[in-house]
Order: sequence, then structure tokens, then C-alpha cells
Amino acid sequence: MPTEQALTLKVANRRDFVLPVAILALLTVISALLSPQPLLLVILVLLVFATNRVARTLNTYKISNVKLTLVIFPDGWVKIKSDRKDMIEGFLDGQQWCTHLVAVLRVIDKQGGVKNLVILSTQQQSADVFRRLNMWLRQNFHKDIQDKRVSLG
Repeated sequence: MPTEQALTLKVANRRDFVLPVAILALLTVISALLSPQPLLLVILVLLVFATNRVARTLNTYKISNVKLTLVIFPDGWVKIKSDRKDMIEGFLDGQQWCTHLVAVLRVIDKQGGVKNLVILSTQQQSADVFRRLNMWLRQNFHKDIQDKRVSLG
């Protein structure tokens, strides 16, 4: 695949993190039970998780369950396509990080809003696409584009 082609990636949503959060909660309760003061720590852990549930119902936890597709162009510009036919255009901010399993991208849209997107390697159609993203982020390919964008503005 040429490096001049755009990358099309699936963005993780809230449903993709239900199992890891449940495992984390279970491990937290087990560690509280094994502690010197199990009753106090189990109550504290349950209180923290209950507070998280209340915070979600009060809309302070806003991650949509919409299926998003991220298209990253070699010049650093991105398009976020939704299954609801919405589309957001923006650019990579430069505060990204990537491992061989997960990438967290920070996108600034045209209105100046910041969106943090999580990309999981297991969700992509091809492992090659995620490897290209990993290579682009490690080589900081979008830094030159940001410098040009700042000088043009």
C-alpha cells in the first residue's frame, strides 16, 4: 500500500469498553476482599462504581454509541463519518499516542472543538492499516502539516 493513501479506521465506542470495565470492577472487589479491612474497602469500591453510574445518568459522561469511521489523510486532515450521516472534518492535533494494540488520537474540528478517539487494532479490517497508523504516529508525519497550517493562517 502506498503511504499517500488515506487510512480508514473504525473508532471504538462505549460498548467496546464494557467488558474491560467489568473485569476491572471485579478485580477491584477481589483486591478489596483480600485487604486487611475488607468490609470498608468493598463498600468504598461499590460507592465509587455507583457514583460512576449516577454520573452517566446525569449526562456528565458523554461518549456516544454511534458507529464512527475515521479517515486520516496523509496531510493530517481527518474526516469522522457517522452512521447517522453526520460528518466532521478536522485535523490531528499532535497529542496522539499509539501502541501495537491501541491508538488514542486527538482531533480538532473546524469549530475548534477537541475530540479524543480510541482506535483498537482488533477492530480494523486489516492489520496493515493499523500498522500504517502506528508508523505515521511514531514518525510524527502530521507535524510538518501543523507547521504549514500555522504559517498559512
